[in-house]
Amino acid sequence: MTVSDAPPLPQGPAEREPSPGSSLLGAVISSLLLAAWIGWQMGWVWAAAGVLGVLVHELGHLALINALGCGPGRIHFIPFLGGAATMRRPPDTEFKGVLIALAGPVIGLLAAAPFVLLYRDTGERMWLGGVFFIGMINLINLAPAPPLDGSKALGPALARIHPGLERAALVLVGIAAVAWAVWSRSYIFGLFVGLGTVGALRTRAVFRAEAARLSLVQWLASVGMWMVALALCLIVIVIATRSA
Repeated sequence: MTVSDAPPLPQGPAEREPSPGSSLLGAVISSLLLAAWIGWQMGWVWAAAGVLGVLVHELGHLALINALGCGPGRIHFIPFLGGAATMRRPPDTEFKGVLIALAGPVIGLLAAAPFVLLYRDTGERMWLGGVFFIGMINLINLAPAPPLDGSKALGPALARIHPGLERAALVLVGIAAVAWAVWSRSYIFGLFVGLGTVGALRTRAVFRAEAARLSLVQWLASVGMWMVALALCLIVIVIATRSA
């Protein structure tokens, strides 16, 4: 199971927005399928953590999408995979894209708060499983493999050094992620990353041409923020593991 924000594809004027009723029904059905899938494999606490973690993660993307003028954004739950936040128009600068990508993993960690409080109040270690799972959801998303958030956060920084470096990194990390998925028998995740890698290699040049490139200060900020987000996820995972 994985979560990511979808590529920033602008919608043409001929496209019709789905009705609020159909969007809500689809979100509810997808959420229930996701919860059932996680619960069947890992238990109901992890199922609750997965759905809440995906929701808060995507709300983080959504907040930045709308704040930075790329909205209105929408959240879609993807059965058995997680969720995606989509935007009406692509960012006009690469740095805005980096901020949108990192908002999901950073804000998504807030979903662990209820499970931490429940553990403190009850002393039941099962709640730490939810904390651990939410930390892992956001940590995995920081991997620079399409279509995960890490590819959008680090991709522009790598491209500023050399466009070929970004493409090589996306291919290598994508292959490694698919190999790990096959080894761990997470075939849906492997298929998701494999398709995302192919799609990113086909479309990334188009988005690069439309967005203003990173300045040196923005490059340093992008790499630094990615490292901070990575550290925060690891801290949450370590705390959950040691407390257990």
